[in-house]
Amino acid sequence: MSSLQRKSLIATAAIFCCRFTGLLREIVYTSLFGATGALDAFLTAFRVPNMLRDMFAEGALSQSFTSVMSKTEQQSGREAAWALAHRIVSQLCSLMLVIVAAGVLLAGVFMQALYPERARLVLQCPAGAPAAAQVYATYEGLRENADGLPEAHFTAEAALDGLTAQSCVRVSELRKLSIGTRLPLGQGSGAQPALRVEARSYMALATDLCRIIWPFILFASVSALCMGALNVFGIFGLPNLASAAFNLTTIGLGCLLGWCIDPGFGADALYGFAIAVVCGGAAQIAVQLPKLRREGYRPHWDLGLQWQGRWWHFTDPLARKVWYLMLPGVIAAGITQTNIFINTAFALYLPAGSVTALSGAFHLWQLPVALFGVAVGMVVLPSVSRMTLTRGNSAIAEHLARALRFVALFAVPSAVVLLCWGVPIVSVFFQRGRFDAEASLLMGSVLSTYAIGLLGYAGMKVLQPVFLALEKPWAPALLALVACGISVGLNYIFVIRWGMPASYLALTTSVITSLNFLFYFLYLRHLLGGMACRILIPGLLRILGAGALLGAGCLSAGLIIRVQDWLAWSFAARFGSLALGGAAAGLLYLAACWLLRVPELRELVAGLRRRRS
Repeated sequence: MSSLQRKSLIATAAIFCCRFTGLLREIVYTSLFGATGALDAFLTAFRVPNMLRDMFAEGALSQSFTSVMSKTEQQSGREAAWALAHRIVSQLCSLMLVIVAAGVLLAGVFMQALYPERARLVLQCPAGAPAAAQVYATYEGLRENADGLPEAHFTAEAALDGLTAQSCVRVSELRKLSIGTRLPLGQGSGAQPALRVEARSYMALATDLCRIIWPFILFASVSALCMGALNVFGIFGLPNLASAAFNLTTIGLGCLLGWCIDPGFGADALYGFAIAVVCGGAAQIAVQLPKLRREGYRPHWDLGLQWQGRWWHFTDPLARKVWYLMLPGVIAAGITQTNIFINTAFALYLPAGSVTALSGAFHLWQLPVALFGVAVGMVVLPSVSRMTLTRGNSAIAEHLARALRFVALFAVPSAVVLLCWGVPIVSVFFQRGRFDAEASLLMGSVLSTYAIGLLGYAGMKVLQPVFLALEKPWAPALLALVACGISVGLNYIFVIRWGMPASYLALTTSVITSLNFLFYFLYLRHLLGGMACRILIPGLLRILGAGALLGAGCLSAGLIIRVQDWLAWSFAARFGSLALGGAAAGLLYLAACWLLRVPELRELVAGLRRRRS
């Protein structure tokens, strides 16, 4: 077993704990609140600071810091590396305090920009008229009430079932109507009315939650630097377990505070989960500090800045280099996160529960990506950073080719299983409490569409840090701008123009990530003078062949059992059948890999045999 494989498996085990507890967090959310507008508001409020965390702290800054610190430790020793860490931490905390203050002040602006405008529904009907799930009504116009808030006036022959004083409709839909238009009104995703009536507008709730959550980015950013510093010294397990501490704190403390605020876990209970998110960010730092101290880190304040003329200037060129590499990396590393944020904004124009479906499916999709793509990328960055000082481009290309093959060994079967069995997987993980079979169908379709881009996303996670190690970050950044433009265009066509469901937003993400991987691969091939295709292609073709056999087996199983019938089974029956099917699929894939002589599988088996002996 190679050093790359051994360190990757250590990081994989730790990341599995992190992602599994993250998935458990999503299960708790959906079980308590269901696929509703209230949970959509919480996830939307969390999306803004979380996107900045993923793009800025755990993406670009952490990677650029790890690259520069690795070279500093190699050339100047451990003391110089820790001195650099002191300055970056001090500068980061100062910057994050400003960002947190701005985020709290501008939370209302963010939510107003994201949420489509709603108008309160005023429905006039004869007294004593029976209520129905869907009624035909005549549009009388959009007016302002005494408080200056918009109201949509309709007249109908019957009352609408479930109508309250907070019920509302989207102003964007009203602008398509003319006075006197007669059309059906209804609530819920099953009624399929011409104009959908929503239970209430959750923009005010989302704004409050966003203000509470913003300090989380400060703790998460410092935690990302702690992770990068430990990675430099070959420690990959504990830093990833820090994220598990965040998830467990959010679950435990969130349930406790939510119950104290609202024992029935209504919308107000989400305030408790928002507070728990901030406490979870602090827990991420706390679990890493003891190990950092043992490695020699002694925190002290050192901004490393000097006022000259009319501006602050860096006194340490290495600190300046970290931030220089970070700037284009903020764009390049945030391609997927930006796309997810854009998807969230467009999903708010879809029926309630669409944001929840995207979030839950994204966590399931990221589980195999994080287990192998992120883990291998984490190991590749410091090793390639050192290779740039001691070895040539051909050695780097061979290292990356083996890393891509190792990732493909796990990403290909994951993509096939998620694509073929998206709904059953979602049902087993999420279908309980207020999360019903209809919500499972919605989230499952989103997950299956995400699976199309899983292999490209995993490969992108391996190659993305290499640009920082080679100090060539600007080309991926330019591509990210193009990718964002394509994403907005596709989402606008799918959702606004064609009215397609949330699965088409996932399709946009899959297309963008696959295109980005292709660009990264071709550009690195240009920079390195090749990508060791004689090593990469034969093994990759064998893995794809095994994946094709696995896909045939999964599709055959799906034809035997209809999804609608399967969703009606008990949890034990669904879990047992999925477990047996997963075990059979795993054995089929391993057998196919062994028969096709996939090198990575044989190396793993040989390494395990040596360790056992």
